[in-house]
Amino acid sequence: MTTVYMVRHGETDWNGAHRMQGRSDIPLNERGREQASCAAKALADVPFDVIYTSPLSRAEKTAEIIRGKRNIPLIEEKGFMEIDLGKWDGHTPDEMDALYPGQYDFWRSSPGDVHIDGGETFRQVQERAWKAFMAMVHREEGKTVLLVSHMGCLSTILFKIAGYPLNDLWKYPIGNCALCRVEVGAEGSMHIAEWGRDDYIPGRLKMKVPFGRVKD
Repeated sequence: MTTVYMVRHGETDWNGAHRMQGRSDIPLNERGREQASCAAKALADVPFDVIYTSPLSRAEKTAEIIRGKRNIPLIEEKGFMEIDLGKWDGHTPDEMDALYPGQYDFWRSSPGDVHIDGGETFRQVQERAWKAFMAMVHREEGKTVLLVSHMGCLSTILFKIAGYPLNDLWKYPIGNCALCRVEVGAEGSMHIAEWGRDDYIPGRLKMKVPFGRVKD
């Protein structure tokens, strides 16, 4: 059996400000590094054979913190990058309302149907993330793998396995440094053993509003 542990990157300042965060290379903030340290402790006894990561620094740094001093190879894979948000990248919900009226609410209600000017659709994300995931699984058959990526990317992989529609994407949030685990049988069967587990992260480090509009 091949086991893939999937971890979302730690928090960034853009996460904290609820800015749309796609391909912009925003680093972990202090809370994000603390979250990654919590994940490192929770996964310290897992005998990882290899680590795959999105090349964006927030994911790569999270992977490095989880790896710690262990001698585990770390491989960057562009297929595991976050969705390209095009002209939306970096904007808050209020800024989205002013610049692109109605689009943010559509993004929240029907993410699978959104077409972003200059960016990707979640269907396109799912296609390239799934291709990268299957190539990784075949390459690392029988091993224990850590994959550090982004909520949008990881969610599309899990939705492919579960057979869920992409318009339900936000119904199954993955918090910063939360864990998902997929077990792949020798015959290719896949089982989602954990989805969004974050009990190892103390409440003080969790975002009160995981994503979306910040309420006064």
